[in-house]
This record gives sequence, structure tokens and C-alpha cells, in this order.
Amino acid sequence: MALGAFRVSAGAQAERSRRRRILLAHPEIRQLFGPARSSAILVVLLVAAHLTLAAALSAVSLWIVAAAVVCPGALLAANLTAMIHEAQHGLIFRGPKANRAIALVANLGLVTPSAMAFFHYHGWHHAAMGDYEMDVGIPTQAEARWVGDSAWRKALWLAAFPVFQGLRTAKFRGREPFWTGWMIANTAIQIAAGIGVLDFWGPRALAYLALSYALSIGFHPLGTRVIQEHFVVAEGQETGNYVGWASLLECNFGHHAEHHDFPRIAWSRLPRVSRMAPEFYRDTPVFRSRIALMVSFILDRRWHLYRHAVRASSS
Repeated sequence: MALGAFRVSAGAQAERSRRRRILLAHPEIRQLFGPARSSAILVVLLVAAHLTLAAALSAVSLWIVAAAVVCPGALLAANLTAMIHEAQHGLIFRGPKANRAIALVANLGLVTPSAMAFFHYHGWHHAAMGDYEMDVGIPTQAEARWVGDSAWRKALWLAAFPVFQGLRTAKFRGREPFWTGWMIANTAIQIAAGIGVLDFWGPRALAYLALSYALSIGFHPLGTRVIQEHFVVAEGQETGNYVGWASLLECNFGHHAEHHDFPRIAWSRLPRVSRMAPEFYRDTPVFRSRIALMVSFILDRRWHLYRHAVRASSS
């Protein structure tokens, strides 16, 4: 593949066809469908742990704050992001309002008002996978061209990924209004929460929360999720998995191929899918070390942002 062009995507229709074939061969997988209400308890525990740690860091040395950001801060933030993802798929409660409400609770530990924005864009990542304009998981042409195969630019891209992802929304062509009541509530709650943290616990606590979130989707082994999930590493395979020891600690986010096959299966049940239908997952690209993936992505010139698959009709 030439550096200046994305690969051609089979798109969401290929996912639906694959799902039908798996269910035809293994109808018992349907038993895994549905929400896991226990995730709501996990959300509360994660938020409580994250805010308690933020409070404890309010009067310590900056190097201790920095160490806490790397671990456990980034891990807590990654799990809260995973719970917002679960809520968006309707996998915590059955009702859409309850799922939005628990997503707002999860967002309390992430400083920025990201939950409802995720709800706004993420559904299209599944419904129009690979569509250049509708799938904000796809880099822009300008983004991919600027990053190229340069090591320092790839490192900077990973570190500033939240910024680049925000810029991608300019190409989004969805017709749903962005500023809904839920979006306004999300923004207001996060502003109030940020002011509260700053007022009660000070700037170190707020910095811990903000940097933990930025690192969890940036320059950190956890941030390599954005590479693992949809960079094309094998012909015809647009979704990859991470199966290292830390997968369970990040709510099985590494089982991304199973999630795309069955977005109505909660995180706690996802590993059971490949055990029930192993023949469909033997060829799934697998990464066993997030650290090794991070180093390889930055230093290997064969890794670049054009290793995304984009629908021919949208490019």
C-alpha cells in the first residue's frame, strides 16, 4: 500500500454478515446478550477511588502526583472511559436514560465533559464503520499526511490524541443536533465538578484527574488501544485484539473484535465469545504487549495512520 492512501474497507455490512455467520454456527452466543447491571456498582467504585486518590494527592510533592498519574490514575481513567462506552451501547441498564445518567456519573472522574460527546459520535463508528465522514475513528487526510512515518510526529500524535480526535469531528456529517439537553447537562456538571475539586482539594488534585484521562488515551501503554483496535495489520482484518495479562484490568477492552461482532454483549462476557466460537477468531490480529506495540508504532516506519481501512464510497 502506498503511504498516501488508506486501505479499502469492507465496512459495517461485512460486520453484519460475519455476525450472522457466527450466530448461525453458534446460536448459544445469544445467551450472552444484554446489560450487566453490576457495572453500575463498578462505576461508583471507580469514581470513588479516583476522587479519593485525587483528594489524597492535594498536598503531596509533584513527583508523587506524576507517579500516581501514570499508575493508577491512567488505569482508573481508562476503566471509566470503558464504562461510558458500555453505557453508550446500553450495556449497564436497559433504559437509555438510565445509561446516560450512569455515563454522567462515570464522567465525574474525567474532568472534561466527554460522555455525551461519545454518545453522539460512537454509534456511527459501528453503524458506518470505515466511512470517512461518519466514523471519527478514521484519521483525516491532513492528519495522516502530517504524521506520516516520522517517529517524533507519531509520538506527538499519540501524546496529543485527544486533540486530534477532537479535530476529526469537523468532518462528521451526522444530522443529529450536538447540543442536546443531555450535552448541556454533561457540560454543566463537569464544570461544577472541576470547580469543586479545585476549591476543595486544589490544583494538584485537578491536575491528577486531567492528566490521568489525557494519558489513558495518549502517550501511555493504555493509549495504544487506539492503534490496536483498528490499524490494519493483516489483509482483510480491520479490527485487532489485545490479549495480554492486563486486559481484565481495563474491562476487557482488548477483546475488540468480539465487541464489533457483538456490540450487545457486556464487557464481562466478551471473552466467552471467542471460547464459544474459536474458529472465527483464529485469524484475528492479536497484540500481547501494549508496551511493545507502543515502541513498534513509534520507531517502525511501516506504521503510519494510513493503515486504516476507509470505505471506497467515502474516500
